[in-house]
Amino acid sequence: MKKPILIGVSIATVLAILLVAAALGFAGNSTKFNAFADAEVNEPVTEKPVQEAQADTEISEIAIKGAIQQAQSNVSFRIIEPLYIPSGYKFESARGTKFVGATNDIDMASFSYKNGDEQLTIKEIIMVKTKDNRTQPSTLPKDTREIVDINGIEGRYSEENGIKFLIWKIGNLSLSISSWKNEGQNQTSSSLTKEEMIRIAESIREKTPEEAIAEAQAKVSFKILQPAYIPAGYRMNTAQTLGTKFRGFSLEAEQASIFYIKGDEFFMKNEYLNLQELLVLKDDTATNITAPKTPWKFVDINGIQGRFLETGDGVKQLSWEVGNLNLTIGSPAYNESGFTGTPLSMEEMVKMARSVK
Repeated sequence: MKKPILIGVSIATVLAILLVAAALGFAGNSTKFNAFADAEVNEPVTEKPVQEAQADTEISEIAIKGAIQQAQSNVSFRIIEPLYIPSGYKFESARGTKFVGATNDIDMASFSYKNGDEQLTIKEIIMVKTKDNRTQPSTLPKDTREIVDINGIEGRYSEENGIKFLIWKIGNLSLSISSWKNEGQNQTSSSLTKEEMIRIAESIREKTPEEAIAEAQAKVSFKILQPAYIPAGYRMNTAQTLGTKFRGFSLEAEQASIFYIKGDEFFMKNEYLNLQELLVLKDDTATNITAPKTPWKFVDINGIQGRFLETGDGVKQLSWEVGNLNLTIGSPAYNESGFTGTPLSMEEMVKMARSVK
């Protein structure tokens, strides 16, 4: 027997809506879901490419992801996480900062790692606004830094005052890695080699769709379904695609989230498509709330009744079921005004849903 619906939406759908908001960083700190009051996240014991050196530390992967998400909320561009960190280095912090200058505004994300007295810092910087386009004659001396290859991109390596530097660019994103050893008040050269720094740099890239799906699949027990049709202009946002298990006192669930993005390669002011696949393993949540009439539009999705809903701010949601799997496609956008809708039509969302297999 199906559970009573809650405010016109099933518990599974409520969970899906909350999770998509949290994954995009739109959920506020006050957002709560009682079924997860005492929840814990259970991840299988697998290789953790984002933080390879974390296995024996007190900082959990969830805490690291939370720090990165917090940093992401403070910058306008999409942060790229390193997929490789050398053995021995432990995650220390992730930060996002905005700088307003006389001529330029920039956003910067940084990752810090420690290995005893040795420090490793990764920075990602993007120019948000240029207030003065006049160029000044260059008086810089000839660049004598060593040229190195980073995934086919020219990088520059140097050692200055005990600090090892590696810099390069990906599109309009400027990146740097620095490494040093603290000896009292002095900085001396770290044991990290140039080759290891290049390997870190090469890992700061977008995952391929295949890598992203495989990583998410390893964390859920059901087979992740994928759409054969994606509306024009959208591509998979592999940095956000993930799989998660949840275990609470009254609710156990697994979810795969596949994100698609339309817009600038890095900036967060884009249009999104979110495919959520939710498997509820246990649901002892009890509620007798009388649900008001929800203005669903009912559509056919391969012989199954789907429900389409558009909110007052234009955010669209399409929900349906495949066996015991609850699926939801959301179409939000994020800009200076916050969380809003996109021009994507219901017909396009239905076409995408019908191609999910």
